[in-house]
Amino acid sequence: MKRPLFLLTLGLTGVVAAQSASEQQQLDEARSELKKTRAEYTAMRTDLYRQINKLDDHAIELGRELRTLEREAELRHNRRESLKREIEGREAGFNYTVGILNQYGDAFLTRIHPAENQLYKKRLDDAAAKATAAGDDLQAELDERLVAARAGIERLTAVTGGHRFEGEGLRNGSEAISGKFLILGPSVYMTESGGDFEGVATFAAGGTALPTVVALEDVPKGAVTEVIRNGAGDLPLDPTMGKAIEVQAAEESIGETVEKGGIVGHAILALGFVALALTVFKVWEITRFPVPSRRLVNEIIDDLLAHRHDAAAKKAASVRGLAGELVRTGVERFYEKRRVLEEALFEKLISVKPKLERFLPFLGLTAAAAPLMGLLGTVLGIIKTFKAMALYGSGNQKAFTQGISEALITTAEGLVVAIPVLVLHGLMKSLARGKFSEVEGVAISMMNGTTELERKAEAKPSKEAEDEGDDDPELVPNPV
Repeated sequence: MKRPLFLLTLGLTGVVAAQSASEQQQLDEARSELKKTRAEYTAMRTDLYRQINKLDDHAIELGRELRTLEREAELRHNRRESLKREIEGREAGFNYTVGILNQYGDAFLTRIHPAENQLYKKRLDDAAAKATAAGDDLQAELDERLVAARAGIERLTAVTGGHRFEGEGLRNGSEAISGKFLILGPSVYMTESGGDFEGVATFAAGGTALPTVVALEDVPKGAVTEVIRNGAGDLPLDPTMGKAIEVQAAEESIGETVEKGGIVGHAILALGFVALALTVFKVWEITRFPVPSRRLVNEIIDDLLAHRHDAAAKKAASVRGLAGELVRTGVERFYEKRRVLEEALFEKLISVKPKLERFLPFLGLTAAAAPLMGLLGTVLGIIKTFKAMALYGSGNQKAFTQGISEALITTAEGLVVAIPVLVLHGLMKSLARGKFSEVEGVAISMMNGTTELERKAEAKPSKEAEDEGDDDPELVPNPV
């Protein structure tokens, strides 16, 4: 029993020994491998540290490069912003320069004399069109804008000491003529080719491209032509740039103004002359209308009251006209019934008033019709002006305003005739009314003269009145 156990123990011991030897070997191998691994790890760690140090150095270098690049980037950003601001400033300066040149080009033609437009207008218009079409080509746009500045410098050089050039103008604003211009200070002179016409070109625009040339008065003929051709001589100087000469040329005589009124204006003036002639006639007629004096009327009434009928009739016969007829009627019917005398005197008064007021309604009609005739002439003139505008256009503002001005002449003529005639009509009516009142006063005096006879009739009634039984005192005959 012990033997097998021993063998088993021995076997287990051998197995354990063998296993221990194997394990020892494995342990040695593991140690050797661990040592090798540690050596490799140490080498790797050393290499890793070396690489880390190298990377750290590289990182430090890259950091320095980064900071350098950042500084360069900041400098480039600042430089870019500076350049951007510089570009914006240059663009603003360019735009300002172009704007100034554009403004100068637009105002250039308005500042020079209209006669010079034919020298510069086409060139400036072409340059403006090319500048607009240049688009993004700023250099081309600037070159075209500089054309106006070059033209201004060229003009200043040309006008120094006088500038002569060929051109066209409007003779007195109506007829186009060709000739030579002379710019001398603020004045521009022109002479027609051939020297038939010479004058001063006005500065005011006439609605056309051509300047208006006004003929000079009180200037020797040929003086302007001689100066323009030879460059020396005497010239009238107008510092108002032609405005004074234009105003002088625009002044019209009364005959020219009346002539512009046309047929309607002539009719208005004819009506006014007729009214004036009638006014003179009425003044003569009314002032010379015979009216007996108050003293003569009282003497006639005293004769009638004293029963001196023949003496009263003789005095009444000395009075002329309608007033004399009224007095004679009163004398003839003085002793008749009061109503009969009143009717007879009233009949004569009726014939006096039309005599005094005749032709006065015509004056009133003239005062009312003259403004209407003037308005008619104005309407016809405006219709004529608009017809001309429909045919030739409305570009010529001066011709349009001149047509309206001529159309208003008839209205002015109508008022010039109507206002005085209206005043004269009122004066004539007052004068006629005053004269009629004098005649009416004579009739009233004749009527009042019978009062004394009525008093006698009331104190001692006549036999005829008692027989007739007439209670109306106006029907009682005056006692003879």
